[in-house]
Amino acid sequence: MEPYSFDKRIENLIKSYFADNKNVSYNIDAEKINIHLIEVNNVDCASLDVQKIDGCFKIYFWDGYSQSEVIEVNSEKDAARTIKRFLKKLVKILNR
Repeated sequence: MEPYSFDKRIENLIKSYFADNKNVSYNIDAEKINIHLIEVNNVDCASLDVQKIDGCFKIYFWDGYSQSEVIEVNSEKDAARTIKRFLKKLVKILNR
């Protein structure tokens, strides 16, 4: 059995956190991953963006109000761990 690719692992994480929630849109391609919450009362909604650049991952998190974070990691393992942490924050924002 082949190991999951990084994109497939992230897609499975997204589906596990937001399986029954229609207020989330995501797009995964070879160079980047975009996850955005859809909120009617917030024009600048929370988002998580990941860019893959030369084996390095730049992870951008915006909570939709005032907190912005940019994390750079060098391994898929660290990127997956950071993305999981931010996905948990997105779930908390949705449950407010």
